[in-house]
Amino acid sequence: MSGLVLGQRDEPAGHRLSQEEILGSTRLVSQGLEALRSEHQAVLQSLSQTIECLQQGGHEEGLVHEKARQLRRSMENIELGLSEAQVMLAL
Repeated sequence: MSGLVLGQRDEPAGHRLSQEEILGSTRLVSQGLEALRSEHQAVLQSLSQTIECLQQGGHEEGLVHEKARQLRRSMENIELGLSEAQVMLAL
């Protein structure tokens, strides 16, 4: 997917992307973000359950909290990307 970043394709210098190409690339990126969001949600849910178990057992859960915080921040960025893609597709 690295070559599909909008405007960065292996094309001749003067080539402009058509609206269909832009929409196709946007759809592809959107699908990738949807899959990534699902994976993050599953990992976050698992971490949340781990935190609950650790709290019940009285163990140190700082590392798990940090990982959960990083996943939440990543999820926010994914949501932002999806919102931007949806706006582009609606145009």
